[in-house]
Amino acid sequence: MNSKFLLTFFTLISGLSVFGQFSRENISTDSSDIEIIRNSVYHIYEESYKNKDSVWYSVHYIKDTTRLNTEGWKRKNGKYLGIWKEYNFDKQLLFTRDYDNAICEVNRQLFPHHEILERMKKKADSLIISNYSQEFFDSQVRFNFNCYAYDKDGYVGSWTEPMKRKPTEFLFRYQVRLENSDWQSEMIGISLDENGNYIPSHDRFSNNGFEKLNSENRTFEIDKTKAISIAKEHGLKGENISEFLKWERFNKATFYDGQFKYYIAELTDQIDEIKKEGRSRITYKFNVYSFNPWTGKFLGKKKMKQIKEWEKNSGFTSDLLPDE
Repeated sequence: MNSKFLLTFFTLISGLSVFGQFSRENISTDSSDIEIIRNSVYHIYEESYKNKDSVWYSVHYIKDTTRLNTEGWKRKNGKYLGIWKEYNFDKQLLFTRDYDNAICEVNRQLFPHHEILERMKKKADSLIISNYSQEFFDSQVRFNFNCYAYDKDGYVGSWTEPMKRKPTEFLFRYQVRLENSDWQSEMIGISLDENGNYIPSHDRFSNNGFEKLNSENRTFEIDKTKAISIAKEHGLKGENISEFLKWERFNKATFYDGQFKYYIAELTDQIDEIKKEGRSRITYKFNVYSFNPWTGKFLGKKKMKQIKEWEKNSGFTSDLLPDE
């Protein structure tokens, strides 16, 4: 089993004991819904305004609730807005993060080895630029400070978590977007060794790898408006439409190990199988139109489905599946 997966698993398990002393309080007013969560480390206050897409989020330390951990605004979908600062219990500023402009500056006195992470991030950037283009990197790629560092003993820290030991392996993840679309997380993943050499991933669930482009285009040429117009020529009715960009791996553990595809999905049917007891299911049926995002070329139309299942203590939602 993947050692990094085990590390994450045991971290989550240990977290359950850390936050074992847990309570939740919900308050509703005319203008907002308030949720207050207390655990053994934090006092968390979240106020969601009923007539606005705005949520005020504030975290203080439970041992002394006058001591701020972090606070700021976000949307109801969880997207953070503006500038956030995070402090430790000693009231020292850990880092300042500007979510609107993708800037994160750390307190270097509290972040040992951070210069190594910055240097390796530049190497990861250069791989994206050399394989795609500077224009693509500047306009359609964004580093959202989603990265992890390791050594021979395992995880050592990240961009916003001080590294306990000198790292020797790095994983950087980037957001990607089409023109006039929202940023989509973890669309590019790059692993590097201590010398900045690319490490092909053997994890079939990862998004590591690059696409080998055969066209002259080095930026995404498709957007939602163009795609809908083309899809209508192939049967799209223009109702209940969603869009998504996807990285599809070839699972070869090589540098060129996948491709980007862009999809327009049209909901055509919904089959409800709701049960008072036992497992319930909803099956969503789609017509899905696929495109090469680099050229805008229409690739085909498929019937697909998505399944949502749940019962009292479990549930899942599948990815899009072939609907044969």
